[in-house]
Amino acid sequence: MRVSASNRVPLARHLASGLVLALVIGCAHNALAAEATTDKPAAEAPAKPHPRHKTYMRRQWGVEVLYVRQTAAGYMLEFRYKVHDAEKAKPLFDRQIKPLLTHVRTGAQMIVPTPAKTGALRNSNPPLDDHTYWMFFANPGKFIQAGEQVNIEIGDFKAEGIVVE
Repeated sequence: MRVSASNRVPLARHLASGLVLALVIGCAHNALAAEATTDKPAAEAPAKPHPRHKTYMRRQWGVEVLYVRQTAAGYMLEFRYKVHDAEKAKPLFDRQIKPLLTHVRTGAQMIVPTPAKTGALRNSNPPLDDHTYWMFFANPGKFIQAGEQVNIEIGDFKAEGIVVE
């Protein structure tokens, strides 16, 4: 099959979306298998985070958690946060630390996908003050829905009780 120059960009987009879909399906299998073998009981949904939690996150980690929302037709969850103090936020950008998103109700854990061509779907360059950063977590089978609570762990950093938009 011959591909003209005008068709290369749409073709690349289709190939990229197919890669993401294959990645999500693979993560779904792994997440569901891990959930089936989990022996820990489902955590109860915590109450709304204390108002001082936002201040604590900024003082301790130099970041402000903005939101977690569904994206990619619900098959991914986007975590956005703003860095106010780049020095304090450095541990969140360590490539060796693997972030986890935990569904509060079931205890199911989601990972940041790492496609071979693009690498981990997260920012890992040194942080800058007053910049907003992101990371994507797999959400196989649209398991986590809007309105449910999740916790995010990145090493010692823990953001708890975030309501998915």
